[in-house]
Amino acid sequence: MSLEKWVEYGWLRPEATSLDEIQGLLSIVDRGLHDSKVEEISIDLRFIAVFNSALTAATVALRAVGFRVSSQAGHHVKTIESLEFTHPEGRTFIQKLKVMSNKRNRSSYDAAGAVSDQDLQSMMRLAADLQSKLQTWLRKEHPELLKVESSPNVSSRH
Repeated sequence: MSLEKWVEYGWLRPEATSLDEIQGLLSIVDRGLHDSKVEEISIDLRFIAVFNSALTAATVALRAVGFRVSSQAGHHVKTIESLEFTHPEGRTFIQKLKVMSNKRNRSSYDAAGAVSDQDLQSMMRLAADLQSKLQTWLRKEHPELLKVESSPNVSSRH
């Protein structure tokens, strides 16, 4: 299977991305990781924030290779499954993220308190790992989608 095959099935559509789009999505990843550490809010909401961070990181990888998930039922699952093509640990990581997706859904739609502190900590590790690997992958495969750090102006002497 390939992403091109997913296009044939109607699960994805080709669409170019931009530096601005990727930077915007990366800021969402950062926000979710940050928000998950705010202890004054419930474990459920912290979990949802960090899960959404990981989901957005998966979206970044998919957008970086020029695809967007079609708007249809199950589009979050397809975003997660697309990591098979963009994440070095593909299948194992996907299975862990799918388990966390089920916990996120229970917490969002069924009952408050469906997520434990252990679940939150596990999801935080998964999301941080994904963010780190995503940054490394982007630097290697798509450096044009990352902002270049500007160096301080050293020529201004008095």
